Amino acid sequence: MTTAVGAAVPPKPDLDGPSAQAELAPRRPAGWPGRLRDALFPEAPTTPVTPRRIAVAAAFVAFGVVYSLGRVRGPGAGAIDTVWAEDGANFLHDAANMTPYDAFTTPLNGYYHFFPRLLAEITTLLPVSAWAACNATLAALSTAGLALIVYAASGAHLRHPALRLLVAAPVVAQWAANGEIVDNVATLQFPALYALFWVLLAVQARRAGKLAAPVFALVVALSTTLAITLLPLALARAVLRRDRGGILMAVALALGVGVQLYTYLSGGAEREIVGVVPNYDPLWNLKQFAELQIPVTYLGESWIRVPIVHTTEHRALILLAWAVLLTAVGLALWRRTRPAWLLAAVAGVHALGLFAVQVAMRGGVPGRYLLPSLLLLVTATVALLLPSTWTGATSCRGPEGFGNVPIVVLATLLTVVAVANYRHDHIWRTTSVPSWSKQVAANEALCAADPSLKAVTFRSGPASKRMWGSFAVPCSRLR
Repeated sequence: MTTAVGAAVPPKPDLDGPSAQAELAPRRPAGWPGRLRDALFPEAPTTPVTPRRIAVAAAFVAFGVVYSLGRVRGPGAGAIDTVWAEDGANFLHDAANMTPYDAFTTPLNGYYHFFPRLLAEITTLLPVSAWAACNATLAALSTAGLALIVYAASGAHLRHPALRLLVAAPVVAQWAANGEIVDNVATLQFPALYALFWVLLAVQARRAGKLAAPVFALVVALSTTLAITLLPLALARAVLRRDRGGILMAVALALGVGVQLYTYLSGGAEREIVGVVPNYDPLWNLKQFAELQIPVTYLGESWIRVPIVHTTEHRALILLAWAVLLTAVGLALWRRTRPAWLLAAVAGVHALGLFAVQVAMRGGVPGRYLLPSLLLLVTATVALLLPSTWTGATSCRGPEGFGNVPIVVLATLLTVVAVANYRHDHIWRTTSVPSWSKQVAANEALCAADPSLKAVTFRSGPASKRMWGSFAVPCSRLR
């Protein structure tokens, strides 16, 4: 077929050009859904992986491990010479006495704990004498790794490294539940939920990240039923972005949550804890959030939990903590900062929702329940206090450089709080858990003295605590 003389010949389509790539890209909603998508799930810039960045990341993780292992007081060498609570009585016990399949499929308190059980299987590959040190080190390493995930995933929303460090460092600093949850694999679910929050917001650019994100979502969902609180965010990501990574994460998270719920609702996993009475009163719930969660977030548990009685000084501290939050909101409304309102709102809503779900089912507020909402509230506050000089914005009011002051003050406050809460005796952990090395020596002697003895008892908490005070280890592992 020929064309008429002088007629314009249409150019050949550029299969690699921008227009073709735009046509091949998935269709995205326009209007307010598109604006919501771009604000909540922005595409992160691709950062090259260099030896220097790898070295910095390794140093960050190493510091986090050393920081965590130094926090727990106790007999012997503290965290690396003790095994605490469910880490011993459930996870190490089951790993040492069951097949891996039976251990992974054994629920505890109404749900599965995939990741803690995986760490227990790794720990029990070693001699019994090394279990305490390995268990604590794996817990500290996992915590530091989760902080690194937060740092990397927050890059799309927080471009300045200092801002990303400010939302990642509290994962390791953890100024709530002092002495209870650090170096403890059973409570890794709480920082993991926070890390998953950021992973759901991050649009991965590399193939490795796109593959790892759904796996991470599935692991978290198979380790805690609280992952259900993040399911709406995952669905929003899948609907608004319509990308393969977001859809896979939503499917993975829904699959993990579905397994947990099916097991519980079908009667395969019961949640029966002595003394626990649920409280679904919303006013009581909000009161706990106002008087415990907000103050602990900005001032730390050592100042807020002690004294428990509401003295005049205690009430003043509660008001001071609220002043920090309200000042951040006021500065953002006054446009003295460059707030990311949507990020602050989403983080704040998840903080309140996660807190409400936990304390309603428990009927109380254990210190460990404060950690995930604490981390989310820190994120919300950072989002309100974003300085214009660190975001490239120029529309903030006020004198030159004022925009830096609020975020620097917040960072200074949280640093002081973290230092003040670095070491703190837990009511049971640091007073009633015996030295692991001494227990090993005593039990090795018992097994050697009596060849017919099948197992010996190790302590992981107060002897009076039936659920997590002690556990058995086969003598075959000690002879």
